[in-house]
Amino acid sequence: MAESEKEDRSEAASATRLVRAREQGQVAVSRELQTLGGLAIGVFTLIMTMPGQVAGFVMHMRALMQNTALIDVSAGGSLMVVRAVLLDGAGLAAPVVLAAAAATLVIGLLQTGFLFHLPGLLPKPERINPMHGLSRIFGGQTAIDGLKSLAKFAAFAFAVWHVISGLPPLLARAPGWEVATLASRMARLAFDGALLVLAVQAVIALLDLLHVRFKHMTSLRMSRQELRDEHRENEGNPQVKNRLRQLRRQRANRRMMAQVPKATVVVTNPTHYAVALVYENGSKAAPRLVAKGADELAARIREVALDNRVPVVSNPPLARALYTLPLDAEIPREHFQAVAGIIAYVWRLRRPRPGPPPVR
Repeated sequence: MAESEKEDRSEAASATRLVRAREQGQVAVSRELQTLGGLAIGVFTLIMTMPGQVAGFVMHMRALMQNTALIDVSAGGSLMVVRAVLLDGAGLAAPVVLAAAAATLVIGLLQTGFLFHLPGLLPKPERINPMHGLSRIFGGQTAIDGLKSLAKFAAFAFAVWHVISGLPPLLARAPGWEVATLASRMARLAFDGALLVLAVQAVIALLDLLHVRFKHMTSLRMSRQELRDEHRENEGNPQVKNRLRQLRRQRANRRMMAQVPKATVVVTNPTHYAVALVYENGSKAAPRLVAKGADELAARIREVALDNRVPVVSNPPLARALYTLPLDAEIPREHFQAVAGIIAYVWRLRRPRPGPPPVR
């Protein structure tokens, strides 16, 4: 029965299904992408902080080695030495570890859209059920994860081998070099190795991201019956219908407002109505109404027009009459004379002059 239902789910998840899945904490998260971010930021932090940190560490260790004879082992001096070494080592590692951890957290939040799903952090009975744990251990997903881990291990082993293979010729020439030259060559070799490891991890992260998203969308696929049920539910839900109408109205308003900067003139009431007209010089077609609004929307149209240096002309009777026309409609013949006079006035104002566009 479960298999037949799974086979019937041949339709892509609807927007409602995706929103509900997100509310339940079901989002596609690639752990390999987080690992890549942590590695990349960690390597960058290491490169930026290591020279100064290493210099201080070497200086401390040199002072410690030069004064080993003065350390009283019987009075707890050895513990003080160990503590000092550990603190210096922690000072070396802390910036890298903290930067890598922060990058891993940020990339995880970016993938989820900063989703915080507290119920997902609570313990669930199936997580501590021994039988459920055994099914996870011996299930098919475990075998896939095992193969992925083996592939990662092989890729990283090849990268490390590629770096180590460059050591013998380097060490063969090392006796003739100064300490600074040897350190520089070793650092360069380590840097190349880090870049190679990052490149391997980037490929793995890309493949894992594609796999995780494909698996996530596949798990949310719906049957045609589920789509029909959801459509009926949404159509019968007044809140959903109101929200859909609101979204459609917002999209329509955005498209309309995008036409205002291209307008030839904006005719106003002057405060209650605003209509934007477009007319191309020499065109045989009549001017067209490309945007209209009342009250707050009218104020936005005027504001956009002024910001884009589109002339705003006050003509209350004409503005009220044109407001009744549908969008993208041509101006009726009875308004030709009034609109022609305004457009002629606007063309006379198209001479370059400083300051905002005139408002009549």
